[in-house]
Amino acid sequence: AQAAPRARRVALPLPARSRSLEERGPASPSAMPLLTKSLLAACACGLLSLAVGQTATDVDMMAKFQALEAQFNKFQKDSEDKENTLRDQIKELQEADSRRRLDHDGHEQNNTQTNAEEEILNLQIACNHIWLLLCGALVMFMQAGFAMVESGCCRAKNVQNILMKNLVDVCIGTMCWWAWGWTLAYGIADGDNHAFANSNQFFGMGFTEVNSDGIFTPSPYMRDWFFQWAFCSAAATIVSGGVAERVKFPGYLIFTFVMTTWIYPVVVHWTWG
Repeated sequence: AQAAPRARRVALPLPARSRSLEERGPASPSAMPLLTKSLLAACACGLLSLAVGQTATDVDMMAKFQALEAQFNKFQKDSEDKENTLRDQIKELQEADSRRRLDHDGHEQNNTQTNAEEEILNLQIACNHIWLLLCGALVMFMQAGFAMVESGCCRAKNVQNILMKNLVDVCIGTMCWWAWGWTLAYGIADGDNHAFANSNQFFGMGFTEVNSDGIFTPSPYMRDWFFQWAFCSAAATIVSGGVAERVKFPGYLIFTFVMTTWIYPVVVHWTWG
């Protein structure tokens, strides 16, 4: 067998471009620095533009940061001002509340003190009324004592006359003391206390006060009148024992009228009025 013939290498023709490059050969040394410079310039421009852009961005960010910082400082200052204002308001409210509590406590204390004073005054008035009524009743019982003393010191036929005189003393003395006796002795309702005798409160006028609603308000004059009336009647009765069995009944009535109307009131006014 015959061996197959070897393939021959056939050199294909190169394109015109490739051929031109081969024909030209390697690039000249003078062209390399220009390309490098161009590349370096392009890189520098890019870096510069990046640096400029970065700088502008930093400036904008710095301005925004400063603006935010200013806003934060303003907000913080406003918050501090509001906080101080609130603290001042809270302090004022606390002081006002403290003053209100003090005023309230003082008002309650004043009310308590006023109530206590009123209660003490009412108690004093009540005690005065009770004491004078008790003393007036005890003096009134002197009429019974005089009646028994005079009855035991006179004859039996004159006992009824003595008892009648003691009873008439009380009746006539009461009417005369109410009509004129109190006026001459203590009748100073208008504030004028005359040297010889007074001239107010005839027939018990001024013993009570009437308000606009028609309600009567009693006065201390009624209490004092009762107490002094008991002594007036007792003073007239003392004389009945001295003239027992010696004066007729009509004459004794006249004496009792003069005694309780003029003599006793004028002497009382000179002494105690």
